[in-house]
Amino acid sequence: MRLAQPHGGRLIADATGYITGASMNAILAELQAMPSLGVYVVFMASTALTAALGCVLLAPLVRPPQTKEHLDVAMRATGAVMAALTLSLAFCAVQARSQSDDARRAISTEVAAISTLARISHRMGVPGSELRSGIIAYVHAIIDREFPNMAAQGAEAETSRLALAIEEAAYLAAGALPEVMATDILQETEEVEAARERRLHAARSGLPFEFWLLIALLFALLVLTGAFYPPRRHIVGMLALQAAGGGALLAFVFLVAQPFRDGTGLTSEPYQTLLNRIEH
Repeated sequence: MRLAQPHGGRLIADATGYITGASMNAILAELQAMPSLGVYVVFMASTALTAALGCVLLAPLVRPPQTKEHLDVAMRATGAVMAALTLSLAFCAVQARSQSDDARRAISTEVAAISTLARISHRMGVPGSELRSGIIAYVHAIIDREFPNMAAQGAEAETSRLALAIEEAAYLAAGALPEVMATDILQETEEVEAARERRLHAARSGLPFEFWLLIALLFALLVLTGAFYPPRRHIVGMLALQAAGGGALLAFVFLVAQPFRDGTGLTSEPYQTLLNRIEH
């Protein structure tokens, strides 16, 4: 019986962690599927409501003195927390924008490498026909299979197989080419592979967990400062409005941190343009 209790406790803890993780993933999936305006509404409404409830529920427990001196101290504390939150969100927005720019550069690099490899295969004539066909199939797979789901699932199996087929076709073709041309085709093949890895990494990367933890802690402190105000209607409204502004900044960071978000992020259009150029 003594051994069963810790084991049961672990099972309960594991089950609770699994359910919590699944719930968070479901919430994130819903937010990611929302239009941008919906994301702003959700974040602003939830932060405003939390701040208002923080004042209404906590102030009666603290019973803050309703003096001018105390209100000045409370307002300075709230202002300091809000300033720290704003600076943190601004820094996170800059980091997220930098990651988005890296993702855009990864796509441009990959498209350029594939285009160069396709030109080389075209100059080869008949010996390069297999490589050229493989490149076309590979770009089709990126557009139709890998790009739409890579942020959630990473590399796609069929696209990976076609990438390997391109590499094998390039090595076979290089064996029948002059040394300079063989070197070029092998270098471009390696660049295509490296560029794909950078794109996949950019799709799966995001702001570090520590950034989101810092934001959550600062928001919690902002809510706690509501306990130092008398729960009057105009004060609750002021705290809710202030928190809604922070929620708007948080929504912006959330959106910018998703460079491949449907409708607002990067698209597969560069690959479609490349495919049209290769096929015609």
